[in-house]
Amino acid sequence: MNKYVIFPGNNGRLFLKPLLDKRGNWIEGDIQDLKVNFIWKPVLMSVKEYSYLDDLFMKNFGPLIHNHLENNREITTKTGLIRSLRSFYTSNESAIQNSYQVHDSIATSFIITANYEDTEYQLFINRFNEIGNVKSNKERTPAKHCEKNMWLIKPAALNQGKGIEVVRTLKEINKSFRTKPINSLWIIQKYIEKPLLFKGRKFDIRMWAVATGKHELFYYKHGYLRTSSSEYDTQATDNYIHLTNNCLQKYGDNYGAYEKGNTLSFQEFQDYLSTEFPQYKLDFENHFIPRIKDLMIDSYLSAKKTIHKVFEFLGFDFLIDEDFRVWLIEVNTNPYLGIPNDYIAKLLPNMLDDMLEITIDQLIPPKNKKNRSENDFELLYAEYGSLFNKDGINQRQNYNTPIYPIPELAQVPMCKQYNNIKNDEDQYRPIVKDLLTTVKHIIDNSVTQELLEFTEITSRVISQINNWELLSEDQLNKNLQALQLIAEGNGAAALIDSEHITCIINLINSENASIIMQSALIESIVLAGHNMRFRKEVVKKGIIPLFVNLALGLQCEDIKNASIKGLQAFCCNPTKGVYIPGKSREHKWIKEKLLIEGGVLGLMKVCENLFEIEEKKDQAENIKKILNWEYQLKDWENLVVMIEKSLFGMHEFPKSLDCTFLEKIKNQLEQENALKRDEIRQKTEKEKAKKNEEDEERKKQTEILNLQLEEKKLKAEEYIKKRYEEIRKEKTNEMRKKTKIGKTIEDKLIEEKRHALLVRLKKAEELKVIQENKIRQQEQTIRRNEVIRKKHLLEKKKQFMYQYSKLRSDYDRARSLKRDEDRGRFDLDRLLSKFYYNKKALEKPESKDDSFSSAPDAYYGKIDKIEVFGNGEYGKKSTTWRLSPKISSSKMFRI
Repeated sequence: MNKYVIFPGNNGRLFLKPLLDKRGNWIEGDIQDLKVNFIWKPVLMSVKEYSYLDDLFMKNFGPLIHNHLENNREITTKTGLIRSLRSFYTSNESAIQNSYQVHDSIATSFIITANYEDTEYQLFINRFNEIGNVKSNKERTPAKHCEKNMWLIKPAALNQGKGIEVVRTLKEINKSFRTKPINSLWIIQKYIEKPLLFKGRKFDIRMWAVATGKHELFYYKHGYLRTSSSEYDTQATDNYIHLTNNCLQKYGDNYGAYEKGNTLSFQEFQDYLSTEFPQYKLDFENHFIPRIKDLMIDSYLSAKKTIHKVFEFLGFDFLIDEDFRVWLIEVNTNPYLGIPNDYIAKLLPNMLDDMLEITIDQLIPPKNKKNRSENDFELLYAEYGSLFNKDGINQRQNYNTPIYPIPELAQVPMCKQYNNIKNDEDQYRPIVKDLLTTVKHIIDNSVTQELLEFTEITSRVISQINNWELLSEDQLNKNLQALQLIAEGNGAAALIDSEHITCIINLINSENASIIMQSALIESIVLAGHNMRFRKEVVKKGIIPLFVNLALGLQCEDIKNASIKGLQAFCCNPTKGVYIPGKSREHKWIKEKLLIEGGVLGLMKVCENLFEIEEKKDQAENIKKILNWEYQLKDWENLVVMIEKSLFGMHEFPKSLDCTFLEKIKNQLEQENALKRDEIRQKTEKEKAKKNEEDEERKKQTEILNLQLEEKKLKAEEYIKKRYEEIRKEKTNEMRKKTKIGKTIEDKLIEEKRHALLVRLKKAEELKVIQENKIRQQEQTIRRNEVIRKKHLLEKKKQFMYQYSKLRSDYDRARSLKRDEDRGRFDLDRLLSKFYYNKKALEKPESKDDSFSSAPDAYYGKIDKIEVFGNGEYGKKSTTWRLSPKISSSKMFRI
């Protein structure tokens, strides 16, 4: 018996086990043991597993079959497929001769490395800008698919729609790539903006193929369509609209609403084509399948050189555009094997059975015959011939075969088309139509969705509407449509201008304006209300009383409904309960204005009127829910206060809110407020009681837990004590046993220790003797150094004493000389003094004042200076001033 293993994942076991078991010569093996004849694994095997299988093959283990071609990433990853097809078409002579390029098979694609602006990224930026300007001499995609310049960002190695984003501006693209892991690979691919739709919804086609290691490619004749759950809209950002993968769609709210499992057979699609496009007489087999085969063969051949070993089960995805051209989307390994409906439940087992027949049955023929005689796999390519075609086969059509099955619908690539596009601005068209077209262009071209783009066009549209009397009905409608387009998008910011708002409100309030115009203008205000600044400005201009009067007036139903819708919209918080500092504050201000200016009362009166009409009760209930949601008890109490002021003439509400209604509403609100207060009080008491009960219950639970913990603790302590005694006894017994056996060993150890101790003591004695000798030598050295030092100090002392005695004798000699000198000076001074007084006694000075001669010595100063002359004699210089007050300064004299 032959063995097989089926690894879990993607429902492989569900389908393949019954198919293999019924062949009669297969049994299931263990996943851990790869010594088997057939391995089915959802993912590519590791290098180690491949090496193990190669070793088994070299040992002639027997047939070894597994379901993955080595290096299958060359076509089953998005980057691999693009690179392989690029290389294939640039090296294929037939493709070159017929100017067939990679983007004739697959939409324009670029391989981008996240957070790295390489050449490929610059090429993409250039192409994006060229397409945005509708002037590209390289773009192969027809211009009709480039009007909105939409692109897809896809992860390189994921399938089932994971990680795919739809982007429209360079800002979105750059923002997306900034969040990607650095150096990760991504594909950015041109979005086919005008696909063929199935009842207004997008779809794609899933086809299966099998590539073998013998360079054979088979395709399965039956596939299916995967449809979207929502109507197609290029403005939508919801991936459920743009991506049709079952793995994604099954999580959508509308999954299965139109088709069971969002899946269609080819026959159902054929019926749709015959019904919707009878003029083209479309046949799926003749108009679409040949092109699908071509794309399959090209994809396979682009990687044929790098693929080898065994077989690969592939899933091809295709898209058909509105001109019936088939585009290749991607190639998947391990395609989805889910069962969304009965058709797929019947199709999958037959397909897998046929696949096993053309793969493993060729190497290991089954014991039991098949129930079905036919095989729906068709050989598309065989290079060297095979069991299915001896001469080899290649069903690829010539590269000059038209890629559009209906010639009159064929589109010219943009690179050939843009030079022939006529400039619409050169043709005369009415100015109003130009305004509408310009607005649509600005909105569709998301690259230019900036305020500056809308400011000028908004002024022109408002100006045209203000002069509505000069316009035809068609022109007016075009302008109103343009205004609504501006209001619902980014252009709402351009409407904040005070003059624009005043103009719109005046037109709504005008008695001459048409009902259609008033309704459209009200709707424009409602649409622009998503911009909170606009909402605030329009409320300042008095839109709330106007809405109230219109909603409760005698106008037609369209104006009433539009006004009611406006009041509802202004009541609702666009942030949906999420606090955003600026917007939430502005919305709170608007809510207060609705209370003050009668907006809430107007809605209450509308609600009261609608309850009287049976078919409009749901609308009334909706209004009531909005009011209860947005306004709390405090707001209702404030409203009662304002109604009372209004009844006393201290506040004014719109005229349509009469006093009778106000009185009635006041009483109603007072009752409801009382009930709400009671309800709140009861609720608070209940919550308090509940909290007390919870606290009590928590305390009880805590006490129970503490008791349980104490019990566990006591049990644990008892167990520890018991276990400790047991361990102690066990160890004691072990020690006793070891003691008997280890006595001799212990004696030996004691003897060895004693011998080691003696050796250590001997060594210690030797070390002690050595240490004493060292100490003795050190002491001798110290004594010797001390003697030398003392001798040196003694010599220094002698020298010092000699110098000291010499200096002392010099000092004593100098001192003696100085003493003798001072004594000589003293004697000389005494002699000179004596001489001086004797001389003065003999002289008679000529002076009118006789007091000088008789003046005592006290009237004269002492000798100031004594000089020693060169010959050794002493001399004196003395200046004496008479100190008597009788002698003036002119009488002073010198001696």
